[in-house]
Amino acid sequence: MVHELFALFTALVARVTASFVCCDFRSVSKSFRALIDSDYVISHHYNNSVQSNSSVNLIFGGDRSLHYLNLDTSDTYANVVNKIHNPLYFAIFETVILGSCNGIVCLCTTEPDNEIAFWNPVVRKFKKTRLSPAKCLEGVGRGVCVKGFGYDHVRDDFKVVRLVQYVGLFKELVYSKIEVFSLKTEAWRETGDFNYHVCNKRYLNVYANGCLHWLVSEKPDVKDELMIAAFDLTTEAVRFVPKPEFVNEKAQVNLGILGGCLCMVCNYPKVNVDIWVMKRYGVKDSWSKLISTEDVKIIRELDMLRPIVYSKNGREVLLEKNFERLYWYHLEDKTAKRFKVAGMPRLFVTEMFTGSLVQVKLGNASRNVTNKDKNDDKNRKKKDDFLSKGFRLVL
Repeated sequence: MVHELFALFTALVARVTASFVCCDFRSVSKSFRALIDSDYVISHHYNNSVQSNSSVNLIFGGDRSLHYLNLDTSDTYANVVNKIHNPLYFAIFETVILGSCNGIVCLCTTEPDNEIAFWNPVVRKFKKTRLSPAKCLEGVGRGVCVKGFGYDHVRDDFKVVRLVQYVGLFKELVYSKIEVFSLKTEAWRETGDFNYHVCNKRYLNVYANGCLHWLVSEKPDVKDELMIAAFDLTTEAVRFVPKPEFVNEKAQVNLGILGGCLCMVCNYPKVNVDIWVMKRYGVKDSWSKLISTEDVKIIRELDMLRPIVYSKNGREVLLEKNFERLYWYHLEDKTAKRFKVAGMPRLFVTEMFTGSLVQVKLGNASRNVTNKDKNDDKNRKKKDDFLSKGFRLVL
């Protein structure tokens, strides 16, 4: 009988897709809380959500504010976005969403503050720490710091990757290092030099198949020699992924992630936009053109286009344009319809995450900031002088 009740309860939790419903279960009793926090239930709930394409959520980041939308209840094109507590709200600098995986969303403040939170919005728990500042070289031009977030499935460890580059007067690489921060050890480790120029610095945090991906080239500003570099979170080694054959130097290219697959967006200004998807990771012939559109709503004044998520029926793709508009693109009809969401900020970066029960143990997003935190925030203002040295964080 006990085993039957356990199986029934597990099945019930596995089917919970609304964002914060599981928190109500956890407050029933200590036994319920222990059961929900067990590895078995956490794993079962997450795997069920992924397989059924349920518990799909969007986080909208903009400056310090964070907004939330659950797509499971989105049966129309008119929804309401709710504002949620930002674990880094009291930081001096703006909050950046580094990415999400396994239901954990990684938030970070910009250099030199580097406060970071590993946050599960579903169970409202987070772990917060501060990263050491990136290396600053004076007198060698402007630096670029690219951060990414991912999961090492072998070590069961969430990691933040930091690529720091400085170029000289003739655009030669003076300094280019990859560093990895482990949540388990709470320490940085340098993995070595990276002898490639990072391209398209507007949006770089693309995590797929256990790797972070960057568009790079051996020479600066050479579009026809673009390569896709993949940094493996487990081996902490760099390898290269083949790109589609039909990408040429006229296209403005950026990487994305859609349905767990690596994708590439090719914008031919004022002409059309193509979105390619790599169906089998690492296989060049598996690149398939998912979208090719001349829809004026999409291509007019297009600066950046990102695929976000498939609709529940798989017939539409949610697209983010210029960090200010969302469109549902119908794959069969080849039409785009504006997705207007009440309560959404004017400018935003959209991050999709699958709701999970994964625990990060420390912190509670509902707690008020302590006086010590407030004093620390005042002291961090002194770090502003760092910015005058010419270092710029680019995400």
